[in-house]
Amino acid sequence: MRLSPIQVLFRFFKAILMLAFLAGCVESFEPGTEVFEDALVIESTITDEMGRQEVVLSRAFRFEEFVPEPEQGAKVMVVDDSGNEFAFEETTAGRYTSNVDFAAEQGRSYQLLITTSSGDEYASEQVVAPERFPIGEISAGATEENGGGIDIFVDYEPSQAAKYFRYKYEETYKIIAPDWNSQMLAFEGPVLVLKARILDEKTCFNTNLSQNININNPRLTTSNSVPRFSVRFIQKDNYIISHRYSILVKQLVLTEASYNYFEQLQEANEGDDVFSPSQPGFFRGNVFSVNKPEENVLGFFHVASISSERLFFDYVDFYPEEALPPYVDKCFPFVPPLEPNEEEPSIGELMDANAIRYHSITATGKFAVVPRVCGDCTVLGSTEIPEFWEE
Repeated sequence: MRLSPIQVLFRFFKAILMLAFLAGCVESFEPGTEVFEDALVIESTITDEMGRQEVVLSRAFRFEEFVPEPEQGAKVMVVDDSGNEFAFEETTAGRYTSNVDFAAEQGRSYQLLITTSSGDEYASEQVVAPERFPIGEISAGATEENGGGIDIFVDYEPSQAAKYFRYKYEETYKIIAPDWNSQMLAFEGPVLVLKARILDEKTCFNTNLSQNININNPRLTTSNSVPRFSVRFIQKDNYIISHRYSILVKQLVLTEASYNYFEQLQEANEGDDVFSPSQPGFFRGNVFSVNKPEENVLGFFHVASISSERLFFDYVDFYPEEALPPYVDKCFPFVPPLEPNEEEPSIGELMDANAIRYHSITATGKFAVVPRVCGDCTVLGSTEIPEFWEE
């Protein structure tokens, strides 16, 4: 399982605390909250893209929980080397957004300052905004490796060899309900009838954000072919590429310190054993406690330049002679009983639960239905067409 950077941090924070406890304990125990300290978790990347910047704060202190708890009520500020101050406001629990639009300027340094509701102060090191470098061409191609699928690449020039990159993406795909029907079931009194369907739930769109750590140092590439880096691989039987698919690839130019930090997290996430002796004792970031120098602080304050490129493709572009990938459900039609019984729910109960959609009338005059996901795409996405969408 690929974890986000913060999930990786939290996972290893728990592992480290457990090891520390076990080092002084000879009896078996059930790990619980009361034996572990807490740690502030910081997640922030300030970019050179003009807009509202974000800082996410949370608190990792419950060993048995996986998701850190939001750190609320803090005062957050970013200060540059010219003394300009950018205040942040808490917009949702633990998420702080700058009060004004601003962008990091190349060569200028930035520092994150935090004061929690309890009065504890934290500060980052000064981070210099790296040089901006445009993203290369985005391309996709079919491959038989890894069971077969579509590999999405970003190309780069040899002159980029001195850069450190992180890639993130937003993927959007079209969903077509395979058993959508223009008619729907409805009760008129006790009688079940067919009516014209009110909502158009045949075609939808869904967007996913990348969660994994995807970094690249072109200087380590030894291939003599065109320099390229894979940012996304999609199995050919994945339903998300059944129709039209789009990906917005974002290239972040990192500082060397940021790259090294992500590299540590990436290696940790790819490791099978969180208690391996090869794992670092603690992921040192660039944020420290002003009041308590010995306090552990998780996370990193990044400053990066960003550029992006979008790509569209259809399944038939790569597999023109093949059947579409299987849908998320086999969508077998079935005939529920009209009256409830002990063995299965009635058609009325399934309708009340919004669990089915009308499919057809059988030869014996009964209503056949399919699971809702087969006739209603809104289970998987939204009918709203994205502004950027192109057919």
